[in-house]
Amino acid sequence: MLELFLAPAAAVGNQQQIVAQQREELPHAVGRMISAAMLWDDEAQLATVIAAAKRAYPQHAQAIDSLVIDLKAPVEPLRIEPLVVSAPVGVEFEQPGYWEDLNGQLVLNAAETRGNTDTLHFGLKGKVDLKRQAQIHRLAAYANTASANGIESKNNWGMSYQLDTLWTDAYFGYVRGSIERNDFSGFDTDAFAGIGAGAYLMDTDTMDLRSELGPGYRFLELAGEDKNIKAIGLYGAAEFEWLIDEDWTFELDTRVNISGPTSTIQPTMQMSAAVSERISAGVSYDLRYESNPPLKTENLDRVLKFDVRYSY
Repeated sequence: MLELFLAPAAAVGNQQQIVAQQREELPHAVGRMISAAMLWDDEAQLATVIAAAKRAYPQHAQAIDSLVIDLKAPVEPLRIEPLVVSAPVGVEFEQPGYWEDLNGQLVLNAAETRGNTDTLHFGLKGKVDLKRQAQIHRLAAYANTASANGIESKNNWGMSYQLDTLWTDAYFGYVRGSIERNDFSGFDTDAFAGIGAGAYLMDTDTMDLRSELGPGYRFLELAGEDKNIKAIGLYGAAEFEWLIDEDWTFELDTRVNISGPTSTIQPTMQMSAAVSERISAGVSYDLRYESNPPLKTENLDRVLKFDVRYSY
């Protein structure tokens, strides 16, 4: 009689246990075993492993079949755009040449007249500025010759070298040497060597003003005489440039050399117009004043010239 009451309860317990087992997930070991069997590429052995797995886990028979179907399904390779990472490229800085900056100009002027008076004038002037780090090398030279009615009336030349050492963007020190020869000024030779300091007083897009001043030693050789004069001097210079517009430029360069024997003032004014990128043409007016020239020579020399200039 007691068994009749216990049987339904046992049936209910067994049913709950089966439901609980069906809800269990397929053991991980079963999946690995079936995956390993598929690697043999032998259907008979694979079927044996599957049958053994179903016998051991009958409640997971359906899950085992699903697993086998998934493992046998062809898998398309995952296509991923390749990630290309560019190798870092080192930054290359342009190495400046030995001369960081080089510029200069060559000026040619000539004139000829025929008739009652035959005159011929030819002049050449050039300068070069070369910059290297904090130093600027300045070279300048000129030569002029002229004749009137076949008689030479002018013959002079000169050259100078100056080394500027930049202290700041606005101030610098310099060492300078120059020599001039002039057969018609009363002084065959005028040489100077000195040191000093200078400043860029104005530096804009349209105007530049540069000045310098310093002491030095002056050597003068009198024309037609075997006599030399040596004295301490004071040298000064100012260079002004005004870019009036894209074509027109005005320049005023003044040099002064003060010493006991004589003091020399040389202003030069020039107005030029651009003909091309590097060539310009214009007119210049040169003055040279000597405070104490030798006998039979004038204090003031004036020259008006038409120039053609090449700049680079």
